[in-house]
Amino acid sequence: MTPTTLNIIGLVSNILGTIILAFSLSGYISSLRLAIDAHELFIISLNHPTKPIVQVTGTNVHMNRDKKKSTIFSWFGVLFIVLGFVFQLLSYLI
Repeated sequence: MTPTTLNIIGLVSNILGTIILAFSLSGYISSLRLAIDAHELFIISLNHPTKPIVQVTGTNVHMNRDKKKSTIFSWFGVLFIVLGFVFQLLSYLI
């Protein structure tokens, strides 16, 4: 393989790894935002004396599910980024 080919493979691998990381972490960040919004709603309802107290349950189920999925896909994304770095390093060493 030529250095140009190795460099292109490295760049494509880095782009693919970055896209995988972005999508895998977006689900987990969304579930964290859901939990924060539910907590904020609970605190607002506690501080308002005339409205009933609102309790939101089940956010831990969403967070655990999204955390498990994001962990698996994050490792794939990191693997692609490391492979891209190795290919680009090899392109400069050859």
